[in-house]
Formats: sequence, C-alpha cells, structure tokens
Amino acid sequence: MLLVSIAVLLLAVCSLAPASAADPADLRRVMAVGEVNGTTACTWDGNQVLDDTTWAPQPDYAFLGRSEPAAAPGAIDADILQMVGRLTVEEKVGQMAQIQVGQLVDCNGELNETAARYWIDTWKVGSFLETPANHGGRYSWYSPERFAAFTDAVQRVAVAHGAKIPVIWGLDSVRGANYVKGATIFPAGIATAATFDPQFAFDAGRVAAKDTRAAGVHWAFAPVLDLGVNKLWSRIYENFGEDPLLSSKMGVASVQGYQGDYKCDRSRVAACMKHFIGYGYPFDGSDRANRHIAGRELLEYYVPPFRAAIDAGVATAMESYGVVNGEAVMLSHYYLRQLLRQQLGFRGLLVTDWAEINSQATMYATARDVEQATRLAIQETSVDMSMVADDESFMRTTIDLVRRGVVAEARLDESVARVL
Repeated sequence: MLLVSIAVLLLAVCSLAPASAADPADLRRVMAVGEVNGTTACTWDGNQVLDDTTWAPQPDYAFLGRSEPAAAPGAIDADILQMVGRLTVEEKVGQMAQIQVGQLVDCNGELNETAARYWIDTWKVGSFLETPANHGGRYSWYSPERFAAFTDAVQRVAVAHGAKIPVIWGLDSVRGANYVKGATIFPAGIATAATFDPQFAFDAGRVAAKDTRAAGVHWAFAPVLDLGVNKLWSRIYENFGEDPLLSSKMGVASVQGYQGDYKCDRSRVAACMKHFIGYGYPFDGSDRANRHIAGRELLEYYVPPFRAAIDAGVATAMESYGVVNGEAVMLSHYYLRQLLRQQLGFRGLLVTDWAEINSQATMYATARDVEQATRLAIQETSVDMSMVADDESFMRTTIDLVRRGVVAEARLDESVARVL
C-alpha cells in the first residue's frame, strides 16, 4: 500500500512538469467544460449577444497636450534583473510566450479558470491577447466592465499561480479601442494621415489608450508605421500613407498619445510600432507576399518612421510577416538584431506577429520544422515574445532546446528582462 501511495504521489508530481504534461488535446477536452465556474455541461447555445452593460464616457475628460513625452525603454532596473535571476527556465520561457484569449474561454462563453491555471501554472505564460468576442466569448462586443472583469480574473490566477507575475494583455486598438463597447472609433490611419494634423493622431491615440486601459488591457498593438506603397495591398488603409516624413510625424504623435507615462498613468498603454519592416510593399499586393526592396531604398524610405517612433520612446515593436529580399524577417539577424537593435538603438520589447515563428515551418518553408524555426528565431534575432498563439509549441520546444544546451539560458535572460 505504501509503495502504491508513493507511486501515485510521484505520478501526480511528474504530471505538473511541462516536459511530461498530459496530452494537450486531452487537457482541452477537460478544460472545455466550465466545471470551475459551477457548471458541468455546455448550456449555452453558442449564439453571441450584445453586452447590455451601458457605459457613458466622462464628459469632462481633458487632454494634457503633446508636451508630455512618452516613457522610453532604457536600462533594465536592478530589481528586474534580480527577479530574472530567481526565475526557473520554465518561468523564463513562459514570460516569452503570448496566448490568445480563446484558449481561456469555456463552452459556455465564460472564463474557464481551469484553462487559465493550465496556461499560467503549467506553462507559466506571461501574456495574453485579443478579446473574447473574437474567440468564443458570450458577447459580441464587451463593455469595459465585462472585459475588465475577464482580464482581472485572469490576473488573480496569475498572481496566485505559476511565477506569480501579473500578465501583460495586448489588443489591436489601432483606430480607437474598437474591441471595447462604448469606445470612440476614429478614422483609419490613411484618413488620419489625410488630415496632415499630428494633433489629430495624438488625440486618437490618447482616447484609444484611455478606452483600452478601461478594459484592463495594458498594451496596444499600434501605431501601424508600414508605408502604404502597393495600393493593391489589402491592409493599405491601416497606415499613415506612403510618405516617410508624414508617417514619421503622425507616428510620433500617435506614440505620445497612446503611451505617455504608461507605467504610472492608468489611462495610458504601452504602444507598439509595427510591422518591422517593409510589410507595406508586397510583391503582388496579396498579404504576406514577398517584398523586393533595394537596400538603400529600405533605409531611406521604410526605416525613418520606425526610427522616429524609437526616438519618441515607443515601448514595444512587432516584427513583420513574410520575406524581404529573400530573407524571412522572423529569422533575420540583420533586420531584427543588427538594424533594429544596433543601428536604430531600439531597447524595448519585440513581439512576433501571430504564429509567425511556427509559420516559418508550416507556411513559408523557411525552416525545416517548428524546432528549427524556434531555434533560429531565438539565436539569430532579438525577439522577446512569441505570439504563439494557440498551443504549447514555443514553450515546449524552447525548454527542450535550453535543457539540451542548444540555446543558452543567458539568451532567455536578455528577453525576459525586457518583458518584465
């Protein structure tokens, strides 16, 4: 009996380790039922409804003007370095991962705390993104109150489990907080640029930040600084046009509007310049198509808006989908370490776009498999966070690479320090 008890105890302990975790498909079948939320079956018909919570913005909301600079990323604080030193390899890798919110939604459209604990406790995930409305949530448009209730509940799990570090939540609030009910929606980037008025870009960013933060979200994936060169491109409307000077002026104002002193001001968010680099000139106009841009032209036209945003203190950056001049941006030492970090001096957090590491193997064939794509992304570039966004592949693979000595733990420390 004693031997059986010890065996059961060992099995329970081993099941907590990522390297021997249960099959993800089995776990998801269990997590799909919201038993933690008091139900044992799917009772919702799956039809989304409009959140009936009403929200009236403050009528006396005042702007501070553009004299307020953005809080730029700088040297890593000593307490952050101490924190990094206390983390395990698994906890470090988890801080470098971002998972989409649909992985936290149960079959009744509510938060599944079992799933939240799985990602946060088992895989130590440090960041989530998106709105439940896009990924199986009960409401087609979440009010700030319901959205914040969701994100706050996840935060309570985060500070009680795993590395006990609050998560960072990201959202595409590009033209206002369009995923938050009651938020002010602004013209798309191309229309904002048509005003030739940086103050308008600042105001749009300032209001978007306030409305985004009201939902418990700290990070806006904006502004879009791609140059809209190929008019056939399906995303031509998102950016500030094709002129480098105008895009730079609008980008700086936008960064200042979103960001300000975002670490202390709860009405601001961390801004994210995207997509670095050359995304706006797809060869045939189709999204993610190859780009052929002469080196001098890339530096003279495509780089200036990003340089201006860096000089203005933008906190984060997102790399670009696809290939530029035959080189996958996601795996490029030149674009993501030499150009971005060394030449432009960017010191903030660099996140991938959606599933872009895995896509090197599954879509572009620029890597043999997910392991090679992950290894090259970590070793060759300065990427800090993988927007995975649907599975455990990045965590599982990176932990294995470190344990086998293929990837140095010091490389993780570099990124985790920027994340924290």
